[in-house]
Amino acid sequence: MRRIGFILFTVAVLVTLVKLGLWQMSRAQEKETLSSALKVRSEQMYYSLASLPADPRWYSLTLHGQFDHSKAVLLDNQLYRGRPGYHVLYPFAAEQGWVLVNLGWVAAPVYREQIPVLPEHHGELRISGVIAPPSQLLELKTESLGPEWPLRVQNLRVEQLKELMGIPLQPWILQIDADDPIALQQSWTPVVMGPQKHYAYAVQWFLLAAAVSGMAAWWLKRSQV
Repeated sequence: MRRIGFILFTVAVLVTLVKLGLWQMSRAQEKETLSSALKVRSEQMYYSLASLPADPRWYSLTLHGQFDHSKAVLLDNQLYRGRPGYHVLYPFAAEQGWVLVNLGWVAAPVYREQIPVLPEHHGELRISGVIAPPSQLLELKTESLGPEWPLRVQNLRVEQLKELMGIPLQPWILQIDADDPIALQQSWTPVVMGPQKHYAYAVQWFLLAAAVSGMAAWWLKRSQV
C-alpha cells in the first residue's frame, strides 16, 4: 500500500511539473507572436481614428488635436530605476474622437498626499504613438474612483474613466513615442517578460520533473531490495 501511494503521489507531482513546463512554453510562444505583431504593426502608421482597422492594437498613430488638462490621470506604482512614480495620462481631443494618451513617467513626491507637478501643453498639437491595451495589474480590492482631479488610479479602466470624464474615449491607450517633443521619461514596455525567460522557466520545470522521476525510480528500486 505504501508503494502504491508513493507511485500515485509521484505521478501527480510529475503531471503538475510537466503541465507547468508546457504552460511556460505556451506563454513563450504567445510572447514571440506578440513581439512579431509589435514589429510588423508598429511600422505601419495611421493618421486618423476613422482609418484604423477593427483591431488597432500595436499600430502607430499620428493625431492632431488638443489635450484636456483638467482631467489628468495618474497611473500609480510605476517604477523607473528603482524610484516610484506615476504615468501621466491626458484625454486628447482629435478630429474624430477622444483618446487617452500616456505621456510617460514622472517621479512621485516624497509625501504620498502630494501630487507631482504635471506638464501642460496648450493649443493645437501633433502627437504620435503606439496603440496599446490598457494596463491591468493585480488588485487586492477594487478601487473606488472619486471625482477629484488629477485622478490617481491603480489600473486604467477606460469604461470607468469615460463615465467620470463624460467623454467618449477610445477603448485603448496611445503610448506616446519616446522621441515626441512632449514625451516624458518613457518606462512603459509592451512586453514585460520576453519569451527567453519563459523558455528558461519551462526548462527548470522539466528538469525538476526529471529529477523527481529519477529519485522516485531510485527509491522504488531500493525498496525492492
